[in-house]
Amino acid sequence: MEYELPKKALEALSEGDRSKAIDQVQMERNISREEAREMVAAFILSQPSLQATMRLKESRAETQWGLMRWLILFQAIAVAIGYFLFFRDQW
Repeated sequence: MEYELPKKALEALSEGDRSKAIDQVQMERNISREEAREMVAAFILSQPSLQATMRLKESRAETQWGLMRWLILFQAIAVAIGYFLFFRDQW
């Protein structure tokens, strides 16, 4: 299996942007998205340091969404409590 990727795809991977790397491979090689995704995945698996970088980037992204979910839940609870306190006499 060939692990050579275009320069722009390597730059995208070094930034932690896997989808941009897949797009670059797809455009440069003129192959399907599935084949480009497999090629990028094989390249990442062959580079242990790149694997660690990608895991770190993905875990940071998950952490931000986790915080966002908690903030939305807190806001919904605050609205429910406020609604109950201010409009309970109208029931």
